[in-house]
Amino acid sequence: MSRLLDFLLKLSPRERVLLGVTVGAVLPLGLVLGILMPLQAARMQAETAQAEAEALRDWVASRTAEAQGLTRAVPTRQADPIGLSGIEEGLIAANLRRDLSSIGTESGGVIALRFDNVDFVRLATWLSSSHPDWGYGLGTLRLEDIGIPSRVEARIELRPPQD
Repeated sequence: MSRLLDFLLKLSPRERVLLGVTVGAVLPLGLVLGILMPLQAARMQAETAQAEAEALRDWVASRTAEAQGLTRAVPTRQADPIGLSGIEEGLIAANLRRDLSSIGTESGGVIALRFDNVDFVRLATWLSSSHPDWGYGLGTLRLEDIGIPSRVEARIELRPPQD
């Protein structure tokens, strides 16, 4: 501290005033550029992320309402289950059989399908066009991104109707 005082005492009054003005201008500028600007940028990113999350929530809510409306339109009488061979024929017709990693039956007549690398659009089209005619209910549908555009990993469980 004494060194700083000695330095300031050696300066002329004009040099002290210039040094004071310089420090008085640099300190607020450093505060603005070093602290406030990054905080403002972070806030803008957070607001953008929040707006995107709210838009996604609204989209999911509207798709859920749409899906509920569609399930009400499906006839209550369900067809007889088509079985493993019928599902496999549908996969062949949809050109999805080569993407199927495994297919099998489990207890209670549940059919489990596994796709490790399948085109999402073709799978979704097959599911939406075939589902009412299967005689099965969709028990589980799990889709995971595999890092390849438009390709997913899928796990599907089809459950026979409960009597």
